[in-house]
Amino acid sequence: MKTSENSTNSTQTSQPAGAMQKWATQSKKAQRWIHSRLFRTPVDILITCIISVLLLQFLPKVLAWLTWNSVAFWGDPQLCSEEGACWPFLREKVRLILFGTYPFNEQWRPALACLILVSLVGLSFTNLLRLRSRVIVWTLGSIAFFVLMSGGNLGLIEVDSIQWNGLPVLLMLSIFSVIGAFPIGILLALGRFQKEDPVLRSITVGYIEIVRGVPMVMVLFMGLFILPLMLPEGVNLNSLYTTLIVLVFFHAAYFAEEIRGGLQALPKGQYEAAQSQGLTYWQSMRFIILPQALKRSMPGNMNTLLGAYKDTSLVVILGIHDIMATAKMAYSEPQWQQYGVEAYLLVALWYFCTCLCLSTYSRKLEATEFKAAK
Repeated sequence: MKTSENSTNSTQTSQPAGAMQKWATQSKKAQRWIHSRLFRTPVDILITCIISVLLLQFLPKVLAWLTWNSVAFWGDPQLCSEEGACWPFLREKVRLILFGTYPFNEQWRPALACLILVSLVGLSFTNLLRLRSRVIVWTLGSIAFFVLMSGGNLGLIEVDSIQWNGLPVLLMLSIFSVIGAFPIGILLALGRFQKEDPVLRSITVGYIEIVRGVPMVMVLFMGLFILPLMLPEGVNLNSLYTTLIVLVFFHAAYFAEEIRGGLQALPKGQYEAAQSQGLTYWQSMRFIILPQALKRSMPGNMNTLLGAYKDTSLVVILGIHDIMATAKMAYSEPQWQQYGVEAYLLVALWYFCTCLCLSTYSRKLEATEFKAAK
């Protein structure tokens, strides 16, 4: 009995000691991290002090504006003042910000369409489906998106694309432009990497450099006015679909450069090994070269994808109302004109959350590829 009591007491005393040792280890790690990141050099100390002073000066005011000086989401809009945020504004205008001038009673359709696209993107970031199954699911989901948005069949009221505003336009232009640009970027990269055909190489090099050498705004304007002139007689595209086509060919040039970097990073022995197996050019590219090149270029491709997603907001200059334009529409009424910050905070929150998900997946993918390479 005494032996068991002694063992129990020793276990009880060892548990606090182990916890204290663990806490001390974590404390030392935190101190080393703070010293290495914030106070390592005199310049780091100066920058840390300046940022700390700015935070102490402005952070309490920002927190007060966001919280205790604000009017709650379910509160009375009449109580709003300049001292705090007016969250009832979002309660009244959130549907306008998200879906714009889409018919109010039919706004369940763009909401469901957005949910479909977001679900497809999330599903693509998992390994639940193989490539062929993903293509089928994406095809069906894309058809469902356009059927829901346009209507005119299945008992749905027809809605002209001019009334497509807000979040559905952002998701449509960003997602489908990337889907269309990536395979074109692969072909452009292969064309630029082609040494046996100087004509093809010159054409692809010229296209990539011209597109990457001009601003996106200029390309959008040129596409909006020049592309309709190149179409056959009787074929008309509205500004939304014209912009989508222009974005596809614009982003393809950036994807091409990232993929070309992956092709150049491969050792020469990989190309020689493919030739020694008697494979044709397209067989070697499909089974040996491109899979490795795409893995190596994946971080750059994800960065291009993030840029393409955020740059979609520039379409507002063409009169296309994405979520940035609908946010401006929401506070254009006289009684809401002083609450534009709240509208743009909602848009910023959407961009931050989605971009954070994309960047997190990119880091996870890069870490996985790095472990596989080791």
